[in-house]
Amino acid sequence: MEREKIFYFLTGLKRFTYKALIFVAISSIISFIYSKELIQLLLRVVGIKVYYLSLPEPLFSSVEIAIYAGIFFALPVIIYLALHEFSNVLGLKPVQGYIFAFFSILLFYVGSIFCYLIVLPSGIKFLVSYESSTIKAMISLERFVIFCTAMMFAFGITFEVPVILLILGRMGILKSKTLTKTRRFAILFIAIASAVITPTPDVYNMMLLAVPMYLLYEIGILLMKIGERRDKNARRPDIMAG
Repeated sequence: MEREKIFYFLTGLKRFTYKALIFVAISSIISFIYSKELIQLLLRVVGIKVYYLSLPEPLFSSVEIAIYAGIFFALPVIIYLALHEFSNVLGLKPVQGYIFAFFSILLFYVGSIFCYLIVLPSGIKFLVSYESSTIKAMISLERFVIFCTAMMFAFGITFEVPVILLILGRMGILKSKTLTKTRRFAILFIAIASAVITPTPDVYNMMLLAVPMYLLYEIGILLMKIGERRDKNARRPDIMAG
């Protein structure tokens, strides 16, 4: 029986990977057409100038931002495909699957946009503040694209904390009581993760990630408690009938 489950999971994973890569490839090709506009969007929000240090660098940067944008815009389809293939593994009903998909997509985009509009401008402004009459910033186009896109994806994934906790709870890996008891360790982990992920060492930019991350952690615990209580109430009629 376990072998059948593993085979079913691996078959689903294979189907999901193929389909997801096709959608990401299509989205990346379309994004490449608008790669210059996408780079300009990043530059406009941070208000700096960048330079390319080798002849192929603009092309490589365009390809890199197209791949990142391809994943970014294809994310709704990727999440839908993942839930379609693995909803049985997670024990989700169709309605629950759609709710999970909606909030997964919403939280990722909220985190990415939050990073784009608030964290990147303040973080990069802090980093270039060391510029002086004798020290000038010559930021590579490729490094700039990688830095900005990696930050946006990091914040997008970080904002998925409630969804991740709910999935782990549905799979029986975590319980809300465990998370409540280990809250102090979670706070320490959040502080360390925020210091690592944010682009600057100052407390302000660190708190821009740490505060939302902690709030989302608490929301995740609350949702887990609601789900556990609902599952417990759903089992009671069966127990009474037995």
